[in-house]
Amino acid sequence: MSSFTATPIAPPDDPDAQVVADGWFPPVKLADVREGLNIGGGAITQLQLTLAIEGGMLSALRQLAAWRTSRALAGAASLAGVTADTLNGKNRAELLWTRAVGYYAAADLAAGNRDIASSDSGLARASEKAALADEYRREGHAAIADLLSIGASLVARNRVEML
Repeated sequence: MSSFTATPIAPPDDPDAQVVADGWFPPVKLADVREGLNIGGGAITQLQLTLAIEGGMLSALRQLAAWRTSRALAGAASLAGVTADTLNGKNRAELLWTRAVGYYAAADLAAGNRDIASSDSGLARASEKAALADEYRREGHAAIADLLSIGASLVARNRVEML
């Protein structure tokens, strides 16, 4: 006997869908995260992705609060004002912001969308998704470290705290 469960394809996102940060940090477009990281295989809805991006922004904003304050006090009216450096025609600081938020969102989605199955294959898939979530989180941390290094001394990508 063979059985499978079809996963419905989520309806397409509104083409202009984005999550707006606080005005100093730029909005993040859902399409940039969905297409750039190829997450969910089409099964993640616009609402799920929006919530994950909001969570990614909250994580990034918390880590960047003091850095943002110092840059704003130094005269940067927005994140784009922190550096004039570009990559592929895009502001480097904004690229790192989008990268950090996107990877944190992908980590939330990978960790939160595990298969619920008691079979060995279901457990193996859950383990793979947990490892993928850890990898996404690591990439998000690296983007934050790179962003913190703009206009300051180099911030290490790996930080370890001894207990």
